[in-house]
Amino acid sequence: MKRIITLALALCMVFGAALNASAAEIKASGNMWVGYDYLNVDNDGKKTDFKQRFRTQIDIIASEALSGTVFFEINNTWGHNGNKIGNGSGGDLGADGVNIQTRRAYLDFLVPNTAIKVRAGIQGFALPGAIAGNVVLNDDLGAIVASTSYSNFDFTAFYGRPYDQHDADGYDKPESSVDVYGLVVAANFDTITISPYAMWAATGENATTFSDKDNDGVNDKFNRDTQWYGVAVEATPIANLVLSFDGVYGKSSGKDGGFLVAGKAAYTTEYCVPAIKAWYGSGNDSDGEGRMTVLDNGGDYAVTTLVGEGAVGPMSDAVFGNALGKWGIALEADEISFINKVSHIARVAYIRGTNDDSNNDLSIENWSEDDSAVEIDFVTTYSMYDNLDLVADLAYAFTDFDSENANSSVDNVFKAGILAVYSF
Repeated sequence: MKRIITLALALCMVFGAALNASAAEIKASGNMWVGYDYLNVDNDGKKTDFKQRFRTQIDIIASEALSGTVFFEINNTWGHNGNKIGNGSGGDLGADGVNIQTRRAYLDFLVPNTAIKVRAGIQGFALPGAIAGNVVLNDDLGAIVASTSYSNFDFTAFYGRPYDQHDADGYDKPESSVDVYGLVVAANFDTITISPYAMWAATGENATTFSDKDNDGVNDKFNRDTQWYGVAVEATPIANLVLSFDGVYGKSSGKDGGFLVAGKAAYTTEYCVPAIKAWYGSGNDSDGEGRMTVLDNGGDYAVTTLVGEGAVGPMSDAVFGNALGKWGIALEADEISFINKVSHIARVAYIRGTNDDSNNDLSIENWSEDDSAVEIDFVTTYSMYDNLDLVADLAYAFTDFDSENANSSVDNVFKAGILAVYSF
């Protein structure tokens, strides 16, 4: 009997050791917020929503050389009375809805005996941006990304597929995919970082963006192969002074090219970080060409609250579209703090369109050279606890739209967001 017990204990130890050897470490992180969102576009309507969002990232770590990550998101709009499926559902009475979004799901591994790291799957990927993100690509994307470093240089090569279509039987539709390829180099020196990049899109003649930007009931064509070349620069020539620059040029086959350039100077003081920034995004000429094509909507380049997706609170932002087809200059102060645990961001910006007056698709997002606005942004954050922030996000804009603009009757825009954010 003793021999049987001894053998059983030995087997348990062997199996236990095998299980421990193959066990993976699991880490969870994320945030949850609940807030109120108010948007008033005078003469055009109001939005008043209570919203909440939960995001969690789960990392399954086998070793320093191998891990996997999944990232989920749940959004609810209180009282949302849709079909209980999709973004925002599950907020009405009964609180039932199918709205879990798979934001990311990828694996990381090192190529054996090398310093090459590979990330494969749906992942967050952004081209370099020194000021406000990147206007061409800064989003979740199904991709394969390989990166390595040598001396003061970081190298990244990537392939991604942002768009593709299948028929009812699951077979590929001919010429319906968009494939992107690119290279990024970051040169890191003592006082300056320079990050040039290039990306190419191979586009099928039937490819669409799966979005109806023209509101005509038809998904818009993502037509013609496109290439982009850009650079992001960040320099600290003296203590506390940071100079930043973004520049990118993009051209679709058979069409005029377009570009965006931007610069920023910021100086850190005891009480705040004052800064001045400016940008210019080329617009369409009388022939309807000249504004740069982007993979998504360009909103991830957030120069203000209302130009780009710059809201801190929920979710009304990019009311004026993106920075392309506009130029602007802004004075701002970040990290303003006079009271313990309370900080502010303040910004005043002048914005004007760069599209030719003859364009026939002028709107609150698409401005001519005669359309302009003055925008005032103010954000207050109270760090109630180490992991809990209360945020008030305000933006007001005085507009001056030409009579040819479809939204010429809009004089002012007011956005307010109030929310509590728990990070873990």
